[in-house]
Amino acid sequence: MPIAVCLVGSDDRDLLAGLRERGFRASSVALPDLESVHPLGSKGPDAFVFDVRAHARLPREIGHVKRQFPGAGIVIVARTLDPTEMLEAMRMGVNEWLAEPLHLAELDAALQRVARPVTKPRMGRTIAVLGAKGGVGTTTVAVNLATALRAAPSESTLLMDLHLAHGDAAVFFGVEPRFSVLDAIENIHRLDETYFKALVSPTKAGPDLLGSSNRPLKGTVEAMRVRGLIEFAATAYRFVVLDCPRADATMIEAIDATSTVVVVANQEMATLRSASRIANDLRMRCGADRVKLAISRFDPLSDIRQADVERVLGASVKYIFPSDYRTAVAALNRGTPLMLERQGRLAESFEEFARDVAGLPARSKDSVKSGLFGLLGGRR
Repeated sequence: MPIAVCLVGSDDRDLLAGLRERGFRASSVALPDLESVHPLGSKGPDAFVFDVRAHARLPREIGHVKRQFPGAGIVIVARTLDPTEMLEAMRMGVNEWLAEPLHLAELDAALQRVARPVTKPRMGRTIAVLGAKGGVGTTTVAVNLATALRAAPSESTLLMDLHLAHGDAAVFFGVEPRFSVLDAIENIHRLDETYFKALVSPTKAGPDLLGSSNRPLKGTVEAMRVRGLIEFAATAYRFVVLDCPRADATMIEAIDATSTVVVVANQEMATLRSASRIANDLRMRCGADRVKLAISRFDPLSDIRQADVERVLGASVKYIFPSDYRTAVAALNRGTPLMLERQGRLAESFEEFARDVAGLPARSKDSVKSGLFGLLGGRR
């Protein structure tokens, strides 16, 4: 079936005729008539082409169209490649920008890219990391898990800081994000791969980061928006690690659909009691098989032994991270995940953790002896 294209706001009759000659089911509409011709609730075309060559600025109708027809591609035809307007267009949900001299072959190719039906994208694996109490090292676990996942299977990985304001993941990676998870949630209706990639920050450790906001949160955030963001991220990345606040009911509701939820506690009785309650609630929501328990800063000489921990929690502890406070703090101060140090039992435990979560085979003893990270990306 021919691709249906709506040419908006153009007086270029040759452009409309050219689209039809190339096999598109093309129609033309003046900008003031757009809403009446394609009202809310109608099927709409496969793609819109906005001809803005006669406009001083981008028409606000572009954003309205993207909200009304989120599945339709949007192509801009402009006089120049204006970086400021291109960024604004991307925020509106525009997929392609073409500048003069305009060639029909380029427009044809752009429409083929944005309007062709696509197969359902592969969903990546999402791992939520949740602390039983403040100060148990949840962000340390999340950051090093993401770093290990990016290295060991060499797959695209995103760390999303779901502390909507004033989270610490960016500090652990040593980056200062320009945009935040709050920007993504507030613009969930605009999300496509191009816009989303513009929001995330690359890190020298390997994973991309969608960091926390530095501006205070005003009002509440809907759980469905957060859940939609998580699901979208899973279409763009093989692994998505979520650093979750423990006391935010919205986030707890939003992580229902994650592949795995890891509850982090330590050898302290009040924390273990909190972990037991949180884990039980999550098992009711997510199913027991998706909820795992982890102990951070594990001290084998503590009065509370592993057996005591498991008795309080009512379940086996899946992951144990040994105590190495000095190394962890030094890595934080450098803004470099300790996984990149490539040595020590703590780093080794994070790699084992990542491999188990990702369903990868455990490292052989020979490869561990030859260097903990010898196989990670071929680095020595």
